[in-house]
Amino acid sequence: MTLASRALGLSALLFASTLISACALDDSDDPEWTDDDNEVTAEEQAGDQALDQLLQDGKADGALSYRAVAQLAKDGGISCSGERIAVATAVARAESGFRAKITNTAGNAHGIDRGLWQINSYWHPEVSAACALSASCNARAAARISSKGTKWSQWWTFKNGKHLPFMSQARAAQAAVCP
Repeated sequence: MTLASRALGLSALLFASTLISACALDDSDDPEWTDDDNEVTAEEQAGDQALDQLLQDGKADGALSYRAVAQLAKDGGISCSGERIAVATAVARAESGFRAKITNTAGNAHGIDRGLWQINSYWHPEVSAACALSASCNARAAARISSKGTKWSQWWTFKNGKHLPFMSQARAAQAAVCP
């Protein structure tokens, strides 16, 4: 074995151990989703019913506002630091058009995308259908899956920059909900 091949092997070993360490850290930052997290609280149910009533009365067009979604993201556990709320809001806009009860199977090899942040039933079976279709509970799930708004790589719209056209309005919404 040459000195170069030993160095390459050592580099590969160091890279692998760094990767394993990083994964271990990611697991500790991502608390397990429990059955209690799937509970849609009475307050969330009341908010969902109020939205449903507005939709039935024709006083809303089926979509929430940027500010409302930014507030949901904040209340769901995404901090105001950096542009976390803005990115969360723009991703929700790109994913669902701010429609809390929308589902999608187009382009999916597995599962159903559900709710504001289109939480996929196959990749995230821990998120119940009731939770995914509740605006507040969906926000909590998105906050957990995105590591409190720091990792959006699981969202196709984020990876492909489809959220970018909505960032200006999302930044304004973040400014409105984050003192």
